[in-house]
Amino acid sequence: MWRFREVRAGVEEFHGIEHPRRREVLLHCWKDEDRGALVLGSSQSEDAANADALQKQGLALVKRQSGGGAVLAVPESLVWIDVFIPRDDPLWEADVGKSALWLGRVWQATLAEFGISAEVHQAPYQPGNWGNLVCFAGKAPGEVFVEGKKSVGISQRRTRQGARFQTALARRWNITDLSPLLNLLPQDRTRMETETAVSAYPLPLPPDAIFTTFCTTIQQNQNFGTL
Repeated sequence: MWRFREVRAGVEEFHGIEHPRRREVLLHCWKDEDRGALVLGSSQSEDAANADALQKQGLALVKRQSGGGAVLAVPESLVWIDVFIPRDDPLWEADVGKSALWLGRVWQATLAEFGISAEVHQAPYQPGNWGNLVCFAGKAPGEVFVEGKKSVGISQRRTRQGARFQTALARRWNITDLSPLLNLLPQDRTRMETETAVSAYPLPLPPDAIFTTFCTTIQQNQNFGTL
């Protein structure tokens, strides 16, 4: 059985929620005063962020404990859903390269309910030129694409208790919102903006409707791990 919760929390606070040792799905809800944050992956250095630019925009700098590139988490930009499974769960997959495929299928089926045809990336990680820096510029197993562009990013943290999958559906995407927050040489910034301008496929769907449909999909279908 799944437990579903909506959690009103700051970006760092939401990242710090402990693994419940049971199946659980969490929707991040924004606090009224929260302007958002630049979220770096676990392997990224804080030096990748432009501290002055973050301060000017009133944004926090947060490091998550799951991998991948940077994500700009601000109100209205994402539908952010985290999924926990314990190690003894039938959905647990020891192969990290395959462990998020079932969750990508959940997202694929969720989007289908809105009439959106999507594909799950099943090949190995493909960072391209910028995926190690920016989440939505790369392709990881289990992530979901519409017309070849990323709509849902997925990262995960694995512990002795289980796995925490952090998923984000892009509701809007403009690389020029993110690029000034990163420490890049001017020529590299221009190149990145050009090459990643259309790497994402934003879906401006209502967060509440997405969460409700996602929860119904994951609860009613038990075969995502075996497809």
